[in-house]
Amino acid sequence: MKKIRVTYTDTFAPAPMTFWVHRPSEDRRVFEPPLPKPVPGQGFARYHVEFDGFEFVFASLLELRTCIEVLGQRLLPTTRALSVGTGSGPNSHWLSRLPSSVKPWRYRQRAVRFLAEALDQFNDPTLKGPRQHA
Repeated sequence: MKKIRVTYTDTFAPAPMTFWVHRPSEDRRVFEPPLPKPVPGQGFARYHVEFDGFEFVFASLLELRTCIEVLGQRLLPTTRALSVGTGSGPNSHWLSRLPSSVKPWRYRQRAVRFLAEALDQFNDPTLKGPRQHA
């Protein structure tokens, strides 16, 4: 099944990739790149992309772009390499937390194409409110 949707929350809630994409400063008050701002009148967006039984959840479109970039590589980078300098171990990295069914190249090729379609739809300014694609 394929599904794309946006939900909104009153407060910011990090997604699995947030810590790895939006890095906190030493005082933990500033993030680089900055955390997303709320959508006026709706709240903080959460982007959901369901593909073949797995739901990807993102707190920002930058997280979605990063996911496409990493999963689109024929050979996945090691989580050890991705977590260098973060102060967190490789086992807590978002890539290591993915189920094994999402990691084969055959699955990722199709998933990345659908994630890219989802990114295009989420970026479409003519769409308003929660979006779904079946």
